[in-house]
Amino acid sequence: MFGRWQKSAWLVLIGCLFSMADPVKILSQADSCYALRAEKAKGDKANRKHIDNTIRLYRSVLEDSLVSEKAALGLMRSEYFRIRFATKNDKERDKFVASAKALGDTLHSRFPNNRELTSLYATIYSMWGASIGPLKAVKQGAAARVRDLADSAKDFQILGRTHQLLPYIPLILPWPDKELALKYLLKAVHEGPKDPYSYFFLAELYFDQSEYDKAEQVIQRGLDLGVRTDYFLEDKRGRWHLKELLKKVKKKQQ
Repeated sequence: MFGRWQKSAWLVLIGCLFSMADPVKILSQADSCYALRAEKAKGDKANRKHIDNTIRLYRSVLEDSLVSEKAALGLMRSEYFRIRFATKNDKERDKFVASAKALGDTLHSRFPNNRELTSLYATIYSMWGASIGPLKAVKQGAAARVRDLADSAKDFQILGRTHQLLPYIPLILPWPDKELALKYLLKAVHEGPKDPYSYFFLAELYFDQSEYDKAEQVIQRGLDLGVRTDYFLEDKRGRWHLKELLKKVKKKQQ
């Protein structure tokens, strides 16, 4: 027998397959579908049909002025989630990254002051840069674009990660700074204390700087968080990254 919550979740999942005429109701249905994005997942792979239907619902009301900005944000969240948790292989992932980046170009120009949408766009833009190769990405200004988007959104996690991973190259890429990476990633932990990736990125920076005791302390703080029910797949994978990094730290400490 289904419990009350299970019955409600099942009804929402069925509703994700159908749409209504009222854009406000469709948006609400899409939001409910997104909230259940981890339902029927296998391991850390989401149910592809479910997230595809969620995307379809958001797209169906994207041009309606009553809900367009909220639909745009929901659509970008869903596209990002599909890239991370519902792609079959690298080729398909790169295809979705490219299409999500093109979508982000359009939506960010329409809603430039939406900070969460800008953060998602910056993240997807960085994925796109990685997919086309570092040299081509630098030539096309992808690194600076990601930095500027993250700065405008005050997304310290992306800012820190950008400074952490990019190499300093005189004349070509003169601005990456590991001290700024540390500054931003510390801010990311302070402002996003429930996100395991804030701890993972900071711990990885400490690891790269051979500060293994600090890395271990940060990892343990991240692992102590547990898994948030509304970010089940995201946190589950974040914890996996933390545990894998802890193994590397322990080897260095021997």
